[in-house]
Amino acid sequence: MKDFVEAFYYDPPEEGEGFDTERAEYKAFAKLIPIIMENELTKRQSVCLQYRYVYGKSQQEIASLLKLSQPTVSRHIRTAKAILNNELAYCYAAVRTALHEYDRLAG
Repeated sequence: MKDFVEAFYYDPPEEGEGFDTERAEYKAFAKLIPIIMENELTKRQSVCLQYRYVYGKSQQEIASLLKLSQPTVSRHIRTAKAILNNELAYCYAAVRTALHEYDRLAG
């Protein structure tokens, strides 16, 4: 399965003018990720994921900040990514379908 979390944080689309399907997908994910994090992740999973991807902290740095073991931080990040990737796969399918329909109707 595609790692949507890695792609979102490490490979965002370039800014440009006009309509672009990659930017549309990215914007949909940008709206959905905070909702999923708030409603589907534990507080600890959310904090570990944010430290890792938003602030670029290593697992060891996160463990030190949160007074946890590195394996515990790793487990929180792995679980959080699995939940996010599962939910984002549904979003991706819906957005791709909508974009294909838009292209079909516009063309």
